[in-house]
Parts: sequence; structure tokens; C-alpha cells
Amino acid sequence: MQQLEYKGRVIKESFFNRKNINKYEAIFTQGNGYIGIRNSLEEHYVGEIRDTFITGTFNKASEDEVSELPNIADMSAVKIIIDGTEFSLTEGEITFYERSLDLSTGESLRNIVWKSPSGVRVELSFRRFVSLYNEHLFVQKVDLLCDSDVDIIIESGIDGSVTNSGAMHFEDIKRRVYEGKYMEYISRTTQSKVSVVQDAVCRLNKEAAVIPVMGRRTLANKYSLKLKANEKLEFEKRSVFFSTRDKELTVFLEDDRLEEAKKRALKLIIDIENTEYSELFKSSESVWKEYLKKSEIIVGTDDEYVKTAINFALYHLRIMVKADDNRVGIGAKALSGEGYKGHSFWDTELFILPYFTYTHPEIARTLLEYRYHNLYGARLKAKEHGYEGAMYPWECAWVDDGEVTPLYMGADIVTGEITKIWTGLIEHHITADIVYAIDHYYKVTNDIDYMENYGYEIIFEAALFWASRLEYIEDRDRYEIRDVIGPDEYKEHVDNNAYTNYMAAYTMKLALKNQDYLKNNNRKIYDALDLKLDIDYIKELIEKKLPKLYLPMPDKDGIIPQSDTFLQLKKLDISKYKNAEAVLGIYNDYNTKQLNEYMVSKQSDTVMLLYLFRDLFDYETRKKNFVFYEDKTLHDSSLSKSTHAVLANEFKFEEMAYKLFKGAISVDLGPNMKSSDEGIHSASIGGIWAIYVLGFGGVNIDKNGLNINPRLPKEWSFLEFPLIYKGSSLRVRIEKDNKVSIKKLQGNSVEIYIKGEKQLIK
Repeated sequence: MQQLEYKGRVIKESFFNRKNINKYEAIFTQGNGYIGIRNSLEEHYVGEIRDTFITGTFNKASEDEVSELPNIADMSAVKIIIDGTEFSLTEGEITFYERSLDLSTGESLRNIVWKSPSGVRVELSFRRFVSLYNEHLFVQKVDLLCDSDVDIIIESGIDGSVTNSGAMHFEDIKRRVYEGKYMEYISRTTQSKVSVVQDAVCRLNKEAAVIPVMGRRTLANKYSLKLKANEKLEFEKRSVFFSTRDKELTVFLEDDRLEEAKKRALKLIIDIENTEYSELFKSSESVWKEYLKKSEIIVGTDDEYVKTAINFALYHLRIMVKADDNRVGIGAKALSGEGYKGHSFWDTELFILPYFTYTHPEIARTLLEYRYHNLYGARLKAKEHGYEGAMYPWECAWVDDGEVTPLYMGADIVTGEITKIWTGLIEHHITADIVYAIDHYYKVTNDIDYMENYGYEIIFEAALFWASRLEYIEDRDRYEIRDVIGPDEYKEHVDNNAYTNYMAAYTMKLALKNQDYLKNNNRKIYDALDLKLDIDYIKELIEKKLPKLYLPMPDKDGIIPQSDTFLQLKKLDISKYKNAEAVLGIYNDYNTKQLNEYMVSKQSDTVMLLYLFRDLFDYETRKKNFVFYEDKTLHDSSLSKSTHAVLANEFKFEEMAYKLFKGAISVDLGPNMKSSDEGIHSASIGGIWAIYVLGFGGVNIDKNGLNINPRLPKEWSFLEFPLIYKGSSLRVRIEKDNKVSIKKLQGNSVEIYIKGEKQLIK
């Protein structure tokens, strides 16, 4: 029996299985970019993960740990006791169960018919949403009806006993109930000293006795009443969240921010106390409608899974980003779980940012401004490693933290020893990835203001890092990049990783191009940057080293070596792992050191290079390398299948492309009930959009500008999607024969290329 149903704009859990609660907590996550609330059920279950996050509130649980996004007090739990029996789906009998998430409104709905152990038939309806209209607001509603007269107790409040996998992040807790109904809970992070204010108020449609209940780190109100047979009880709860790190509070002195947060939380909770659930929801729903109007993608297919997948992606892309705050990035699990500690990776720039660049460029700019603020940590890291310029941390949290990648992880499967994490030390390509994203953003948006205030400086600093990073190899009379990890993390400590070398060269060439442009066309910006960075020195260093940088070229068989040793590694039959439902299964048989000895990839570096640079090699060379490397790739990274699907489609491997596409959209949404326990895969979500638009839609930026060269799957009759290019808002429609029609919704006329032919969209 299929547990997850796909209804286009709705995903539905069709029956309850306690073993799978973590999957649904993650994929049903609700949020707005400021807060993210994992969709744990109102009643408690063993194994649940109750996570609530406020973006940007990083904290160290202890001095020997790295910063992580702390799990704040839970406000979603609602305890219901009927005639002395606590409602739980593991007791009694479930005669009907259905839970759904509306991907177009963000509302979660759960309907249950339950027979208690004492024989009372109970109908329950749970509704909840995180407001997109007011980012501080979370609203819940419970309707309850019994077939006999019963005594009811409902208890709900604020639970600060939650942790990050056992790590407690909050201290200095203050709690109170005032005027007999308003609950206030204030706590402060142990190291970063961020205070969080949480207020809640409940209302019922029946008279009830109420008493406050306090535990060690909890605060709740308990409501007791008698309910007659077939009489509906309506219970509503409003919860509000503020922190002293909120953007709107930065105008206040630091010592005054907590008092201001308390005032705002109290005012909001009082203002909305008597506003109906439906009215509060309607305000949020209207903002969702505006968002979807700018983002909607329509697919001509009867396959509900395919239609649901893109709506699932658009939903999560919206709730993972704080659209107006350039002090925060996007975590690898967004705000849906504790995985990767809420840190930002290269995932954002190369897998998530394209969506925002093409459809919400103002949000893309905010995310790239975050990377400008990261320059502090990037310069710090470069200096610590003996390099110049800016060396971006592999994992970012606070903008001034520097590197926050943990140094160690779990036990080695072979030796039993604790495993060292090398990514933060030698996976350097992120510094070029960020530059690529900036350059791509500029080509799509023509946002010269961003470049002048942020972009050029990042590019020059990154280029200086790469120039200082190059190693001169005297006996070969060339510069190399040694001892790195590329995107393929199954290969550590490699020399001349093709992806890394080409990306470094691209960064330095771009710096030279921008140096020449600014010197001749924008002397004011050039002089300001030169005074700050010494651009002439950067130019001189690049011009000395770049011509001798080794860039791996196709061998006699036309294969570009992924690294110096890859083509000499031992071959391995990977079919067992490649066809497995779960990823990372190879680690059950091999440790990291052993994987270095085999021609097997987590994700292909070389394919990623071909994905980003379509004109680096000729078509046949690119196609041959795609076939060679895909055969050796396990797709154990959630990032992998989307890029491979795009290229498989380009190379006319239609069956492979669609299979990879189905695999990519199934990372979180698919039937694997354990894939998302730690949270959804935010970069994979961005990759879903990329397959629809950049893959099947054929959207690409080449040397001429925007080019649309689609290849629709045979299963689809049409594809329709929005684009914003150089300020003009477009609606693109592709028919079955790959015929392209474009409607300009607003903005100036713009030149684009359709299948290589220039068109003026008026």
C-alpha cells in the first residue's frame, strides 16, 4: 500500500506508521525563511524530532564544537486527554487517517477518526500554518468531536526541553503566564548570547477551567471541560517568535533589543488573539498566491508525480530563504532538520541560486550579499592556511566565524577509528563556485550596482587566493593545484583535480577581464578597489602564473582525467551500490582510504565541469566524457542526479535522462522512508527546478546571452515556466515539437536566442 500520495499541489500521507514519522516531519516542514518548524505531530511519539529554528541564531554548545543552528523551544505540541486516556495513534483503533500539505498555501491538515481504548469514537482535525504574511507567526487549530459525553483536557504551551541531538543551547530561562492566558518564554543561547522571545495564547469555543503548568524547562496552560456527545470543540493556538538578532531590531542598541522583542511579541499576540484562524490564514495565503504567480511551472503530463515534484520544489525553495536578510544563507537541510548544523555550502551558489537568479533576482542578490559578508571569514581562513586573498570556508554559519566544518565524524567501517573530515581543509573549489554564481547572476540580471558594491571585490579577492594557491613544479615548468578534494568526495588528497583547476583558471581570467573593464570604463570604482586591494599586484601575480597553470586535457581516448591518478585507479563493479535504494551503501564495504583506490565517484567532477561550461570542449568530447564518468558514478550525493539528467537530455540519452530525472525528484519526495530523516536536501530541491527549466526547458547563458534550446521528454506535451532576464519578466512555453513561444509580461524589449537564432522579445 502506497503511503505517500501525489496530488499536484498537495502531498498526502494516507496512513500512519510510527516508523516513518521522521520522513513526514521533514518533507511537511512549514516555514517562511525566518522560522522553520518541522512538522512533528501534535501528540508525542518515541523517535520524533521536534525542531524549530530561527534563521541566523547560531550557537556553540561547547567550546570544542562548531556553531550550529539551535533548536528553540517547541510550541507545536498539543496534549489531548479524553476521559483520562491520552490521545495517541499507538493506542486504541485508527478507523481513518489522512495528513496533507498544501504546497500552494503552506497549510497542513490532518484528519483522524479514532476509537479510544475505552470505546469513545473521536473525530479530530488538526490544521496549522506558518504565516508568509507575518514571519513571526505560527497558527494551529484543532477540532474535536466525540460520540459520547466526555471529560476533556487539552494542554499546550512552550517546551524548552528540546535539544540538538542531546546538545542544550539555551540558558537564563524566564517564564510567566500573565492575565491568566498569555504565555511568555524567554531564553538565551549559551555562547552567542542571542535571546529568543516566544509568546503563545490559546482560545476555545467552550468555557473551560484553566491552570498554568510548569516543568523544569516548560510552560503550558491546561484546559479542562466537559463535552457533550456530538458537540464540536474548537481549540486554537497562536505562537509568535522574536529574537534579538532579528533584522528589524538592529536599529536598537544591543542592550535594548530584548525589551523591544518582548514588547513586539506581546503586542502581536494580543492583536491577533481574537482574529479567526481563517482570517489569519487568508492573509498568508494571499502572499503565497503572489509568490506562485511569479514562480509557477506547468507541465503537460498526466503524471501527478511529475506535477507534484515541481510544486514541492517551489514550496521548499520559498520557505528555505530569508528573502530580505543578507546576513544569512541557506543551510544544506534548510530549516527542516539538524543535518549539517544549518551551515551553508557551495550547494547554494550552484544548485539553489539559479532558481532565484532567473525568477526572483532580488532574493538572489540578498544571498550573494551574504557571501560578501562572508569575506571576513574567507580572508581569515586564507591567512590561517598561508594564502592571500579570500579562501571561502567550506561550511559557513555566522559571517565572521570563518571555517565551521567539524574536524571529525563517525567511526571508520574498517579500522573503527574516528574519521577526520578533510572537506573544510582541502575542498577549495567553493571559492571559485561563488565567483561563478556572481558572474552568472550578473549575466542574467545586468545588476551593475551589485558588482560595484560587492561583486568585483569578491572576484579579485578570490582570484588572489587562487594565484597564491598555485604551486610551481620546477621539473614540469608549470603551476599545479595539489592536495585537494573536488566535488567527488570519494577522492581525497588528489592532485590537479580537473574541476578545481578549470574553476581556478576561470576565476583568474574573470578577474583580469574585470580589471581591464574597470580601468578603462569605470575609473572611480577601479581606483577605490585598487586602494583597498592593490589590483595591479593581483593582475601581475595572475599574469605571471595563469599561462603556466596545468589544465587537464583529453587523453588519446578523448577522456579528460578527473585528477592525475583517476584513470590509473582500479576498476570496481558498482552495480550493487548504483542500483540500491539507499545511498552511501558502499561505505558498508569500503572506507574512505579504500575508495581512493577505485575508479568510482560519489558525484562526477568532470560532469559538473561540463555542466557549468558548455563551450569548454566540443560536443563529441563532452558527450564521450559524460558516458565515461556517469558509468562510474554512484550518485550518492543528492546533488548528482540533477546535473547528470540535464546533460543526458542534452546528449539525447532520453531514457537515461528521464530515469535520472525521476531519481532526482525522488530524493526527498520518493518512497524511501529514511532519506530525509535529518531534513530535506535543499540543493537537490534546487536541482529539481534546474532539470525542468535548464534541462528540459533548455535555458542556458552562453557567449551571446540567454539561449533557449529545449528538449522536452516524449512523455510531456508542453512545458511552461517564468524567466526574468535583464529586468524583463517573461513567460516561456515549449510545445511537444520543441517549438518555443515567449510572452513578455513587463519590462523593456530584450534580445534572446532561441535555438541559436537571435530574437527581439517586444
